[in-house]
Amino acid sequence: MKKTIAITLLVFALVISYSISAVPAAEQAYQTKRGECVEKNWQQALKTQVALAKARVALIEARSELWLNKNKEAALRSLEEVKIYLNEAYQSADKTTRKRISDLENQVETVKNAVQEKGQQAALDLTNLVYRGDAALSAAIAETQVRAIVLRKSAATFTALTQAKAAQLKAKIALEIDQAPEKAKLALTEAEGYLSEAKASATQRTGQGIAKLQSQTREAKKALTGNVKEARGKLDTLIAHTDKQLQAYGTRIKESKEANLFHKRYAYIEAQAALLKAQFAASTQATIDQAHVYLEEAKVWYSRTRNQGEKTINKAVVNMEKRINEAKITLTEKSKDAHRKFSELLIKAAEIVKGEE
Repeated sequence: MKKTIAITLLVFALVISYSISAVPAAEQAYQTKRGECVEKNWQQALKTQVALAKARVALIEARSELWLNKNKEAALRSLEEVKIYLNEAYQSADKTTRKRISDLENQVETVKNAVQEKGQQAALDLTNLVYRGDAALSAAIAETQVRAIVLRKSAATFTALTQAKAAQLKAKIALEIDQAPEKAKLALTEAEGYLSEAKASATQRTGQGIAKLQSQTREAKKALTGNVKEARGKLDTLIAHTDKQLQAYGTRIKESKEANLFHKRYAYIEAQAALLKAQFAASTQATIDQAHVYLEEAKVWYSRTRNQGEKTINKAVVNMEKRINEAKITLTEKSKDAHRKFSELLIKAAEIVKGEE
């Protein structure tokens, strides 16, 4: 009972000690600002990626309208949608991607003029534009992945610092409650290992702050062999310093709900694009195998969202996978129902995307 009360009082004292301004205010402000910048850049990259994916879908739709349906007006409407989505992507894009988007916008305008003047003869220009849209999207995805790596490193640093702090608290309890300096020393050795992990994933500037924590840990361990009172003071300071480092990271390293929605929406748009490509391959007398490849691609994109969405969306995804399997059968059997199956698939795919917007 006494031990429980002592631990409670110790924890209360530790909470009070966290208010000590152990890390310079400028350093904490830097960490917080950097975390905000990383998250903002990542969110912007995701927005660009989703908008470019929408632009690609609209490009493929324009190509299908011109090639398959011989509908020049519908193709022009889809090209207008492309311009809207490219403008949306431009707003959140980095400097390099903005250059690619500007080039695409000029090409879209050129193709629009060609469709108006030459009609069906412009189909080849439109196909080439689809390929350029793919290239721009691939570049945007690469940029998002780079920013995601930065965020994951921040998460790794945060996790290791959290583990280091837990080991420091173990040392504090061993010293204050168990009266066991050797046990406290072992806990600090454990904390040293976690601080090394944190430093390995940290930026250079943050690493300098963690290096100070490592030095303070060594000083606290050394003090444990002599003046226990001095060791207690050094341990309190170390815990307070570590906590300040954690405060700078803690609110910024996890993927936000908005980011998860972007990922899910992007997967639905990619699935829709794959279905459009499958329809195009099947309708232009390309090999059945190629159409099957695109249908499988769509299934892969849908499968990535099955554990992320709400139950209603998950049911829709399961239904889409079933419809895709049916479409594959109609293609293999060269059934007359293939065209109807694709039309139904595309309607449902568009509904799922719209439901996420």
